[in-house]
Amino acid sequence: MIDKELYKSFNDRLPIFFRSWWLDAVCEGGEWCAVAHQTGGEYDSVFVYFLKRKFGLKYIVMPPLTQFLGDYSFIDRELGQYKPISNYYIDQLPRTAFTSICMSHTFQYWSPYKWRGFDETLRYSLVIKDLTDLQTVSRNFEDSKQRNIRKASAKFKTAAGLSAADFYDFFEKNCGSKVEYSRPMFEKLHGECVNNDSGTIFYATDENSAVCGVLFVVWDNRSMYALTYSFDAEARKSGVGDLLMYEAMKLAAEKRLAFDFEGSMIENVEQSYRRFGSEPVSYHKISRANPLFRIINSVRPIY
Repeated sequence: MIDKELYKSFNDRLPIFFRSWWLDAVCEGGEWCAVAHQTGGEYDSVFVYFLKRKFGLKYIVMPPLTQFLGDYSFIDRELGQYKPISNYYIDQLPRTAFTSICMSHTFQYWSPYKWRGFDETLRYSLVIKDLTDLQTVSRNFEDSKQRNIRKASAKFKTAAGLSAADFYDFFEKNCGSKVEYSRPMFEKLHGECVNNDSGTIFYATDENSAVCGVLFVVWDNRSMYALTYSFDAEARKSGVGDLLMYEAMKLAAEKRLAFDFEGSMIENVEQSYRRFGSEPVSYHKISRANPLFRIINSVRPIY
């Protein structure tokens, strides 16, 4: 295990989801752990995971609002390096009843995990990689998206900087079910993102100055991520979600970042993101469960 003070020194080299302040905020109800690998005395990669305990069982899962963790390399890894480095990280993992980790987009070879008993699910995020010429990008939106943005622009005002408390209140009111993360966790994460110039909340208001749509985006040195959002039912029909996404893209273009919708396995959500002209980027979800966990989880869900 790497010392967390030393790990902090890697922050500027890491995607936002790997940064120590992000992990401190989102790893509620468990602990984040980091392992590092060296080649020739230099750190070439890290492996980060979120460890939880319940009913006397240890298990590894993804923290809320976190797209990927696992193995992240600082170097362009050659194919022959994947097996020894992967085996090193697998050997460092604690014995758990269940492990499920989404690897980053840069991790492209999962076979060593298969050879050590892991299963894999290929997942996709939807990304606009180049926003340098935003006008050209927006002309490539499907007609329905362009109409929605024009219609919503005439009806709603947009701004950035909504408070975490107001976002959570709105989200809780409109999501139709219990929010999957706590208010203290979200407020801490939002505060860390703002303090580290790595996030903001876009929002739309109607003619009565009532908030009718919210979008929380975060970013690192390469990408902006549409992390989480909510819209009221009537505003959704008016295209407010598309308008907020477009406003966020403008900020990403200013910062010269890619825009990551974060994808979805829900068909209509995926189709909506694709209509912005985004393209799929694959990543691997690796998992492993022992038979006892499968039985217990089927009777009394742990995860």
